[in-house]
Amino acid sequence: MNKELRILILEDNASDVVLINRELRQSGLAFRSIRVETREAFIRELEEDPPDLIFSDHGLPTFNGFAALALAQLKCPEIPFIFVTGSAQEEMAVETFKKGATDFVLKGRMSNLAPAVQRALQLVEERARRREAEHALQKSEERYRQLVELCPDALLVQSDDHIVFANTAAARLLGADSVEQLIGKPLKEIVRPDYWEMMQRRLRQLREEGTTFFWKSAQSRMQRLQGDAAVVPFIEEKFVRLDNQVVDVEVAAAPLTFENRPAVQIIARDITHRKRATE
Repeated sequence: MNKELRILILEDNASDVVLINRELRQSGLAFRSIRVETREAFIRELEEDPPDLIFSDHGLPTFNGFAALALAQLKCPEIPFIFVTGSAQEEMAVETFKKGATDFVLKGRMSNLAPAVQRALQLVEERARRREAEHALQKSEERYRQLVELCPDALLVQSDDHIVFANTAAARLLGADSVEQLIGKPLKEIVRPDYWEMMQRRLRQLREEGTTFFWKSAQSRMQRLQGDAAVVPFIEEKFVRLDNQVVDVEVAAAPLTFENRPAVQIIARDITHRKRATE
């Protein structure tokens, strides 16, 4: 982090702030600090110009360090909060972390301050990267939802043997008024009982092998198109609609990660009319 940091120091002893500033400058940290010693001034700084770091003594004449920590967590929970205090009581140190402080440094051991700051800054960066990753995942899943709504085939996502996503075509195929009727439903309830064991076996094989090409022919070979291009073929299954009618379907599946969980995407095509015509 190359920018100049803004550090808010809650401290009633000005000479201690001088020691803190000197220790951080010796470590090469670029920063500017502001000292406050009352609750009102502390809140004003949090609201008007939030800092990058907060240092706080524990016991002040008119303000308590734990009260300051609670305010900071309420108004700006992402800002690291480090206690810099002369209290060496073990119980106080334990309580510090229980209440959510980032670190605890004794004034008699100021050499520990710069490493504590570095750990806090690394934590901030890790949180930022995690938020970016979560945002990217959310955008990816939103695009996925938009795309699958355009798919004419029924599409289901199952995780832990329950349906966690379905498109409108799936609701239509299974006789649901909305996709919400399918979410959370055990996959077993939409597969005809005499087909469930086969479905379980194939889904288990898919999860274990981590391959999209898990539907195999009777000879246990991958089904292929002309040449060597492998495809995910559809096989025939029987699904049970919400009104208990049985519908003939062609099914294919592939593994994916959905909402940070391992899952399986299932595509189903209604072939009832084709089956009847053939018969």
